[in-house]
Formats: sequence, structure tokens, C-alpha cells
Amino acid sequence: MNRPEPSAVARTFVAAVLALSASSAVAQDATSKTSAQSPAPAATTVSDTATPPAPKAEEKMGRELGGHFFLPSHIVDDPFSYTAFGTFFGLGSGNALGPEFQLDPPALIGEKWYGYTGLGLGMMLNVRILEYLSARASLITTAYLGTGSGAALTIGTSARITGDIGVKGSLPVGDSWRFSAGLDMSYGPVFSLLLADGLIDALNNCRANPSQCTYDLGQGFQQINTVTWTGTLTAAWAPTPYLGFTGNAQFIAPTKTGDASIAQNGVNLAIAAEFDALPLVKWLPLGVNTAYQLTTGVGGNRVPTANIAGFGLYYTGRKNLALGLELDWQWSTLETQQISTGTLAWLNFRYYWN
Repeated sequence: MNRPEPSAVARTFVAAVLALSASSAVAQDATSKTSAQSPAPAATTVSDTATPPAPKAEEKMGRELGGHFFLPSHIVDDPFSYTAFGTFFGLGSGNALGPEFQLDPPALIGEKWYGYTGLGLGMMLNVRILEYLSARASLITTAYLGTGSGAALTIGTSARITGDIGVKGSLPVGDSWRFSAGLDMSYGPVFSLLLADGLIDALNNCRANPSQCTYDLGQGFQQINTVTWTGTLTAAWAPTPYLGFTGNAQFIAPTKTGDASIAQNGVNLAIAAEFDALPLVKWLPLGVNTAYQLTTGVGGNRVPTANIAGFGLYYTGRKNLALGLELDWQWSTLETQQISTGTLAWLNFRYYWN
């Protein structure tokens, strides 16, 4: 057997080394290309691992308590501090008990019920000075006119213009209760034209002394000017976002401003309950409230007793808006001290800023 020559062995060894070198170079080149195509890992910074800022808490509306937005009412005052502007317009009718006259011969033969028409118009502005302190001002005009046979003579016509200014401080207790105390001063003349008073006086004079059977027009016209101070304590409770309850007590202390004035002390006691469907049914932005107020006199010179019951229907789709219709039923006396019953519909608008 022939052994290979040394030169052949050397050539075979050199060829193997060259082949291995070529394979290593190809593998290294492929690795370099892969590394170049792969993106470098992003550097970790302190800001990437920091906790994101918490969202800013939404400011609560001034009339909100326990998630419930309280509705305005003509019958019950609320205990909240807010900035708001409101207007209201009322129209209604009723009946009043007045004297019944016989013309031939002229005589007063008894009493009967007469119809009348009433209306009201007003505006208010409430400004929150501090978080739980606010000031308010309002201007209200009310009037009624006797309608029907003989009503203009016996019921007459009356108009009242009242301006009011006041302050109110409130105190939250927990998330569901709010209490407040307020002091208001109001002034407004009352003008009444009641011809029946002059006729009754003339009839009495004619019976006593026929020679003095005269009619004094001044007996049928009255003007009363009174400054009235009112202190109010109010509480509100909202057990759920869809229910709210309010109650207040007012002490009325009028001050005479002249001879043609009255000073009659009294107390107002009022309660209200309301329901908002929106927290329960998202597509039904309607709220209802019902209220009752009793006015009674205290002391020797008392205000006449009066009862008012009301029902309201409101749109509740916007937190800063209260728009609704309120119906009030009244059992009271007119400005001329005649017993009366009446129904009045109020259109209420109020816009809140906070």
C-alpha cells in the first residue's frame, strides 16, 4: 500500500483550514446584519415609572347635597349658598267672600262668594360671598282684580310691590345634611281700591242720619307701607341622589312706617319633599316636588292664618339650570282681609353658577 506524499497531506490540511475560515466569516457577517436591523432597547427613565397625576375633582354645585340637586320652590326656602339668577311669572284665579248689596232700596243683605284673577311677576339674585355665606335680593309684584258680577265693587283691586334683601349662612353636617340661618328685610307698599267699604259706610250713615247720607271716595282707597323683618331657620336632608327633604321655620316681625301701616307678627312653618328620576333612569330628566306652608299669628296683633300647598314639575337634565312649572293652592285672606281660596300657576326659571 502506497502512503500519500507529504505534499498531498499538506495541501489537504490547508484546504480544510480555508474552508473553516470561510464558514466562520459568513456566520459573523450574518450576525452583524441581524444586530444592525434589530432596534436598540429604549432607555428607562424616571418619568416612565412615575405615578400619573390624579384627575381633578369636579366642583360640586351649591344646591347639591348627597348627590341630589334640590329644586326651587315659592313655598319653602333652601339652606344653600350659591350664585344664581331667577325669574318667575304667575297667573291664577280664585274666590273671595264679600258683602252682598241690594240696590233698590240700597241695603246690605249678607255675604256671597265673588271671583277674582291674580297675577305675580318677580326676579331674584343670590350671590355666594364665601363658601357658606351668601347675600340675596329680590323684587316681586303681585296683584288681583275682582271679576264677574259685582266683584269689582266688593272684591276690588289690589297691587303689592315688595323689595327684599337678606343674608344667609349655612352649615354642612356630613354628606347628607345642611342647616342655615337667614335674616331678611322687605319693604313694599300695598295699594287697594275697595268701593264696598265706602258704600257700607254710606249706608250706615244714611240709617243713622239721612241728612248726612254721603259717599266718601277716600273710604274705598287704602295704602299700607310696612317694613318686615324675617328670621329663618332651614334644614335639608338628601338620603339618596334621587330624594330630598326640606323644612324651615320663619318668624315675621313687621315694623310700622306711618299711620297707613300695619304691624302683625306671625310664624311660617313649611316642609317639602322632592324626587328626581334622572339618577335612576338616565333618559328621564324630570323632577317633582310637593310642599306645604302654614302661616299663623302670634301675640296680640296677628297676621291672618293662611295655608298653601304646592306641586312642581321640573326639568333636571342640566346641573346649572332649574326650569319648571309650580301649581299652588291657597286658603288665606286677601289684602282687604276677605277670606279667599285660589289657584296660581308659576313658571320658574333659575340659572346657577356654583
